[in-house]
Amino acid sequence: MNRKKEARNVRTYDFSTLYTSIPHKKLKSKLAWVISEAFKSSKHKFISIYQSDARWTNSPRDATQKVDCSKAIRLLNWLIDNIYVTFGDQCFRQTIGIPMGTDCAPFLANLFLYSYEYQWIDEQKKEKNWHVLNKFRNCCRYIDDLMLINNDDHMTKAMTDIYPEELILVPDGTDGSSCPFLDLQVVIRDHVISTSIYDKRDTYDFPIVNFPTLTGNIPKKSSYGVFTCELVRYARACTYYEDFKLRTLRLVTKLKKQFFKPKLLRRTWINFCDAHILLVQKYGPSVMSLYEEWM
Repeated sequence: MNRKKEARNVRTYDFSTLYTSIPHKKLKSKLAWVISEAFKSSKHKFISIYQSDARWTNSPRDATQKVDCSKAIRLLNWLIDNIYVTFGDQCFRQTIGIPMGTDCAPFLANLFLYSYEYQWIDEQKKEKNWHVLNKFRNCCRYIDDLMLINNDDHMTKAMTDIYPEELILVPDGTDGSSCPFLDLQVVIRDHVISTSIYDKRDTYDFPIVNFPTLTGNIPKKSSYGVFTCELVRYARACTYYEDFKLRTLRLVTKLKKQFFKPKLLRRTWINFCDAHILLVQKYGPSVMSLYEEWM
């Protein structure tokens, strides 16, 4: 898209509520369809469950724990029907929505939305609405956050057809040339897409307590490893050197206040550049001497 300079607009959407608004009847129905499709696609009758993994099979051993399609659906329905929460000395059964924070909640929500999206796309294909599908070619979703490039706000017309009425999809309030998505700031300028780090904490008017402080009895090596990890994240997210440089200098300033030694930060920086040369070479040779600005 950048090579052809075809980027026109970018828009993000998120659900005003997701986990707490999913109706159990629709959740069970859609997840049953997903499970059935998964078994059909696998061309296997069972999932064998072992100590460290699970695998598709047609001939499980007698001593192996296994589930077929109907049992997987029954277990899921039992799980959804038996969600309880306690408040004080009272116990309540949850009859709508799924509890956030449980291991399976993101998977259930993700597959629930996927079932609607898949069936909507399949319907458009059957009706040969290629002009509609073309608007969603550059669309992605992470749980309840969506990003669409060159959609031309077509999602505002289609979202009530795609998703159930209980879930309200809300667009961002930008002009379509720039918006945050997860930890990225996505910008379109001159029909080219670029990204940089987005962190809502940047707007806070108070200091954020994060990263190790080297006044305690904590391992030094792993603490400096935090510096490397952040550099890798910045380099992957920042298209342009100036954005990468700004983030790096801001991080170094914070770490020095938390008693990281400039000499060891420099050594860690050099090791980072050596180990991730393919990642930073896009910034040109000047990136190698960036450490001189914080010494």
